[in-house]
Amino acid sequence: MGTRTAHTRSWLARHRPARAAITMLALCTCLDAQALDCIVSTTGVAFGVYDAASTAPTDSAGNVTVRCTHLGGGAVKTSYSIALSAGSSGTYAQRLMRAGTSVLNYNLFTDAARLQVWGNGTGGSTLVAGTLLVNPGNYEINQFTRPIYGRIPAQQAADTGSYNDTILVTLTF
Repeated sequence: MGTRTAHTRSWLARHRPARAAITMLALCTCLDAQALDCIVSTTGVAFGVYDAASTAPTDSAGNVTVRCTHLGGGAVKTSYSIALSAGSSGTYAQRLMRAGTSVLNYNLFTDAARLQVWGNGTGGSTLVAGTLLVNPGNYEINQFTRPIYGRIPAQQAADTGSYNDTILVTLTF
């Protein structure tokens, strides 16, 4: 097998699809003494087919949904934070999706403009935080959803394959 030149690799990248997706795992850390019960669910960021020849970045979105309830009387106001791990890259500066030994740079953001990297508040990342008023009873009335905005920068040489990364989502309240 001969060596591929950069020109050949570029042609292959444009004509052999690379699929990219992020898998999300949820964890709930309960620090509040109010006996709140919360369920965290996620929809991963699925980028679909990445076109290395495109001059535009590949954007997609997923979300984190939090549903809470408590057994006490009356409403309880609680603070929360949602952190996303750095994934397999170990850094928020540039997350990596992998297909075997091949990699694609990507990142996850808190905003649709894709300016604030969503992480745990370290390494230049932003931690999503807020307050939630939790009523006793039904989970459905005590829920909120936060979008996760993803972006793969344009014109990366991508070998054929299914690229993925796993991100741990941590809810603390």
